[in-house]
Amino acid sequence: MRRLLAALLLTATPVLADLSTIDDSSDGPALAAQIRDAVPEETSQIHGTLIIHANGQTTNVPVTCRVVIRETNWETDYDVAPTTDSGAERLSVIHRTNAPNEYLYARAPSPSAPLPELAPLSPAQASLTPLAESDFSVADLGLDFLHWPQQRRLKGEMRLGQPCFVLESRDPDSKTIGRVKSYIDKESGGLLRAEAYDPVEHLAKEFSLHGSSFKKVNGHWRLDHMDIRDNKKHSHTELKFDITD
Repeated sequence: MRRLLAALLLTATPVLADLSTIDDSSDGPALAAQIRDAVPEETSQIHGTLIIHANGQTTNVPVTCRVVIRETNWETDYDVAPTTDSGAERLSVIHRTNAPNEYLYARAPSPSAPLPELAPLSPAQASLTPLAESDFSVADLGLDFLHWPQQRRLKGEMRLGQPCFVLESRDPDSKTIGRVKSYIDKESGGLLRAEAYDPVEHLAKEFSLHGSSFKKVNGHWRLDHMDIRDNKKHSHTELKFDITD
């Protein structure tokens, strides 16, 4: 089977980071650290579309994703184009090894208004702030659950025909999502599926990939497509990238 260059897939990073060194004997905290601290291979930019299915309607929102590698950190930036009904948005997720994410966000008040300056969001605010009114919250895109205080490795399972590590992340103080169960491809280190549960253990959100989600372009494995469902709002969002960029 092909050897994938794996990614922090919920961050929608278009060029994948190399996670081939994940240790099969890692416990929960070590596994979470290996995934969240992986750095993408290069600075890059790619265009895509958020396809939002909600309230019986489908809305397409153009988005540009940039990965910027710096000396002491790396960041993923999202520029959301204005639509006829909503203003432009910008999100920067700043990642540092062994440190929490930093979230900077701005949204224009109307389609024709300019973007205000970026302002910081706390992790709690990030979990409640959707990107472009989609089912992806800012915290989802930052894989914030990998920084939660409790990380436990469970028995491995199969997903999408692949043997997976299973990681359970818990935040006992959260008022929104208290537990995430994620399935990580053992061969590539890529996150294939994640299930998010609210504090009373109802399945609130489901993230998943599909068999054709990875494609090789110019020698690099790229992420083509992902899907997230909000079971409370009965909505779901697809994020599709134009991998010909």
